[in-house]
Amino acid sequence: MISKKDISKLDGLLYLYAVSKAGSKREVAEKLGTSVDTINKYISDLEAEMKTYFLMSNGRGTVITPEGKQILKISETIVKNLRSLEEYAEAAETSRGIVRVCTTDAISDFIGDARLFDFFSKYPGMRIEMTISDRIPDMQALEADIFLGYEVPAYPDLVLMSVKDIRCGLFATEKYIENYGRPRDMADLIKNHRICDKNNHEFFVPGWKEVVDKAFIIYKTNSVHSLQAAIKSGIGVGILPVVLARKDPQLVHLKHLKFDFDFKIYLCAHKDTKDMPRIRIAMDHLLELLSKRKGI
Repeated sequence: MISKKDISKLDGLLYLYAVSKAGSKREVAEKLGTSVDTINKYISDLEAEMKTYFLMSNGRGTVITPEGKQILKISETIVKNLRSLEEYAEAAETSRGIVRVCTTDAISDFIGDARLFDFFSKYPGMRIEMTISDRIPDMQALEADIFLGYEVPAYPDLVLMSVKDIRCGLFATEKYIENYGRPRDMADLIKNHRICDKNNHEFFVPGWKEVVDKAFIIYKTNSVHSLQAAIKSGIGVGILPVVLARKDPQLVHLKHLKFDFDFKIYLCAHKDTKDMPRIRIAMDHLLELLSKRKGI
């Protein structure tokens, strides 16, 4: 038999988890429709029970202490089990329920609207919640059912389901080449040309950091759609997926620069939920889309 103290501990653990994700008690209070005082009470009671402190405040918000990080593992297990209850309830019918997919805006170009009409015609009970973000979701706590990204999240219960290569290269428009000339080689590109850059390319693209450290960056963005628009406007040279850029006749693939490379897309799911029917259906659809992309 559980006691009121046990329930209070559970509340404290769940509030601790929420604060660790938000970094702010006020934000948690607003989202959960409670007060900061209530959050403080439950976490303080838990701290008193454990005879230690889990949270500290600084000028930028609330941070987790080393002791808090240890207790947080228990909180994450509780949240994971709560999410599992939702998973099992939604899986009562094999092809019904919500599937949460998290990916980046670049990868979403490959899976966004392609064949969605056929998919939902075949599975009318399915619902897709697509989150576009550069932040890796907490797959351990089942924040997403499926993740597609440029790296595999470091969670022990995650299963790598597939790896796909996307061929990318440097592109400019005819308009840009008319105004500024065609770069002769990479040295000429760096010295005499204008570059459109995406924030994280220097971390994933071999040799790109050496380019942006020396070249004239005329436009920098955190969105692949914004990057595409800038390159297509004719203001600079930038990186685009070959399979997408080929569809636009105004874009010129600067193959002679010999800078083509492969982005790897990793498709991951949680080991405890990957074989649930609705998640398997959505995952198979994504795998089919990626495998049929020519030029990948």
